[in-house]
Amino acid sequence: MFAMFSTYSFSEYFTNVNVYQYLGWNLIFLNFMHPCLPGLFENNLICAVNGSLWTLKVEESFYIVLPFIFYIIKKTKKTFVVLIIIYLLSLLYWFITDDVLNQPLLAKQMPGYLAYFSVGIFLNLNLDYVLKNRVKLFFTAIISLLITVFFHFQINVFYPAAFGLLIIILAYSIPLLNNFGKYGDFTYGLYIYHFPIIQLFRQYDLFNKYNAIIMGGAVVLLTLVFAIFSWFVVEKRFLDRYRNSNTKKVAIHAF
Repeated sequence: MFAMFSTYSFSEYFTNVNVYQYLGWNLIFLNFMHPCLPGLFENNLICAVNGSLWTLKVEESFYIVLPFIFYIIKKTKKTFVVLIIIYLLSLLYWFITDDVLNQPLLAKQMPGYLAYFSVGIFLNLNLDYVLKNRVKLFFTAIISLLITVFFHFQINVFYPAAFGLLIIILAYSIPLLNNFGKYGDFTYGLYIYHFPIIQLFRQYDLFNKYNAIIMGGAVVLLTLVFAIFSWFVVEKRFLDRYRNSNTKKVAIHAF
């Protein structure tokens, strides 16, 4: 699809080795190794086709490490201790790669985000307590975030915990967010498609040629259309197939 918008001809585009390097690295979730395609977005601020894809490797890594985390928790029976050790080791990794080695790109790889993951696990396991004390915890999180803004610690110990706590409290406290998926879960599509659409608008300088507010609205509308299409045509179909498969397995075992 992106070949249509490249400054290269179709023959030049599909015979360019960069196309296949892009596909290869993205197939193993390492988008940061080759984020650009030939003739696309070369005059934009960055040439990345989809900057959102960097999160996929982190998400897949979480799926891989989760069984090991719960295995250790089950063996030790010390949930909080295990999660706090993971949290601190993750922050230490970020500090060493970012501040000591001056490699911010490495800092944003696994296990740099395990601090956030361990916070999510802890909050999920203690969700009833969090929601019961949401007001007190909300202001605690706000104060912690303000401390991180005004005091520049070498290792930002409080930020992942405060940020995760704030997100969970807001997600469960705003009724609009609780009903967001009533007609379908479009969030993943919005997240995945917005970046390349913005890049295309930037490539053709549409924000400067036309009214920027109208073009911004067009980006939002177009992203929403793609997200809805993706949900009903791709995502929902695969999820329904998975659910139907599991239902059949349960029925067979019951029989």
